[in-house]
Amino acid sequence: MAKYTVVEENVESKSEKHIRIFLAVLYFIQTVLTTFPFMQGEVDEGFAYITAFNMLIQNNGYGEKGDFMLVIVGAVLVIFPMVAFFFCLLDKKSKKKYLVSALCCVACAIVITFGIGAMIAIGAVITLIFNVIGLFMTMQGYQATRMRENAS
Repeated sequence: MAKYTVVEENVESKSEKHIRIFLAVLYFIQTVLTTFPFMQGEVDEGFAYITAFNMLIQNNGYGEKGDFMLVIVGAVLVIFPMVAFFFCLLDKKSKKKYLVSALCCVACAIVITFGIGAMIAIGAVITLIFNVIGLFMTMQGYQATRMRENAS
């Protein structure tokens, strides 16, 4: 008597699983990095640091144009990595996680480069490095998915 096995068509390979978990851990670390200093600057009595979370939630209100722009920068730096984390963690079958991951990496890199500019601090530098690594790993995961689909 012959044995029949059921093979599910859209099962991720080991390399795809490792890349997906690596990306999820990377975005979790980026979410934790929102409490690190992203901007630094000189104030009346000394030196001050602003975290990405402080950019998003400001104590003195959102009265000026610069304050509103800081809210947009903070929203991109706080919310995008959280969304990408959940996509990479939960999306096992489709390629949507790679699109969201690439958009998150590019948007965060643009905001850090052009939004913060010369006032960049250590948290922004580390996040920028993680975004470059995340973009490379996103492309590797997309390529691994394409190779698996073409093989079947």
